[in-house]
Amino acid sequence: MYSQTIQETANGKTQKLKMIEKLTFGFGDFGANFSWTFIVSFIAIYLTDTVGIAAGIVGTIVLVARVFDGFTDVFMGTIIDNTTTKMGKAKPWVFWTAPILGVLMFMLFNVPGSMGQTGKITYVFVIYLLISAVFYTANNVAYSSLTSFMTNDEKDRVSLGSIRFIFANAAVLFITTFTTIFVDAFGGGQQGWTYTAAIYAVLCAVPLMITGRFVKERNVAKKKKGRQTSFLPTMKVLFTNRYFILTLVLYMLWYLRQTETGIRIYYASYIFDNPNVMGILSMAGLIPLLAGLFFAPYIVGRFGMKKSVNTGLMISVFGSIVMIFFSENLVGIIFGIVINAIGLVPLQAGLSAIVADVGDIIYWKSGVPVQGAVFSLTSAGMKIGQGLTTALVGWSLQLGSYIANAAVQPGSAIFAIKSMFIYFPLIIVILMIITMNLLNHEKLMPKIREELQAGKIGNN
Repeated sequence: MYSQTIQETANGKTQKLKMIEKLTFGFGDFGANFSWTFIVSFIAIYLTDTVGIAAGIVGTIVLVARVFDGFTDVFMGTIIDNTTTKMGKAKPWVFWTAPILGVLMFMLFNVPGSMGQTGKITYVFVIYLLISAVFYTANNVAYSSLTSFMTNDEKDRVSLGSIRFIFANAAVLFITTFTTIFVDAFGGGQQGWTYTAAIYAVLCAVPLMITGRFVKERNVAKKKKGRQTSFLPTMKVLFTNRYFILTLVLYMLWYLRQTETGIRIYYASYIFDNPNVMGILSMAGLIPLLAGLFFAPYIVGRFGMKKSVNTGLMISVFGSIVMIFFSENLVGIIFGIVINAIGLVPLQAGLSAIVADVGDIIYWKSGVPVQGAVFSLTSAGMKIGQGLTTALVGWSLQLGSYIANAAVQPGSAIFAIKSMFIYFPLIIVILMIITMNLLNHEKLMPKIREELQAGKIGNN
């Protein structure tokens, strides 16, 4: 019923990708982060301190929207698998949703001041829902699935993951370092957020459109003409596969760990009494991560995915322990953050490759092409994890009796801030170590690749 269409191949494998195409692919994640990282890092403090919405309400808005988001992710993968255009399967979704995403992000950081409290809450919920559940979902699922559509070569997949996250973390570093500076430079308050969001909207849309236009899909699992990959059979083959379920959990944990991103501005403002320290904390985490990603393909190729990731996560645990002991010492906590970031390098580089491998496992076993669907559901894990992350930040601040714009916060609020920045991420890293050891898919891949290349598909 199904066949693997592999264009430009040698012995059943796609040709090695040129560096220019890898960089074009990675550039898209640079743009995507000017939407999502900007939102995750600053939506809470914008809504609490500029718009005047309570932190608990902000957390609830985000969580409810992300639940809807998880459902739309599930459908988006099947839509991509059934897309047939001259431009490709995933590429048109990356290209055409990008400008809409930029506009909506701008609108989210421009809540009309003339609205009453109920109107503001409704406005934020609707815009946030359109971003997270519709346009970011369509864009990000399509973009992520390009890792599978562009190549079936394991080294190229890890390389794409590394380059993607180099660009992503470069954007994160820029956003977390300069956003508060831009807001202040443009006059502060709503005016500052308006001009900053306008710049970021352009930086979001243009790179994604370049990626959607210029990369090439070569590795496409095709069906017999006229057949469609229906939703329920696709979900069945995914959720009856243990490797997929564990990968979904791993993705969710990876993004759930990032409460430290959402709380970082509060940590800088109320632990070190200087919001601009956020840039220093961000650089401490992102510079070693960026540097490490250049070497990640070699490390994973030399030692294997499982060993590299587990060793890295243990290093991350040690870094978190250092952060606990130096939680209010800037030099000490920077040292801990650097160690923590180095430990996270192998998993961040390998996440997309793991998902693409699991998609191959499912296709080999069932004969059902799931290149879009497998990324859509891991994206759902990401969205749910991020939604819970933002909600946890808001709820913890509410429970800790956080007082917006107060010069001094109560001890309970300080504990809540430290918990979201240090303690909770540490627990999640330990859970990721357990999940990675249960996954243990790597040993299957040589045989599966050989049989896929030989056309032995769907009878396993």
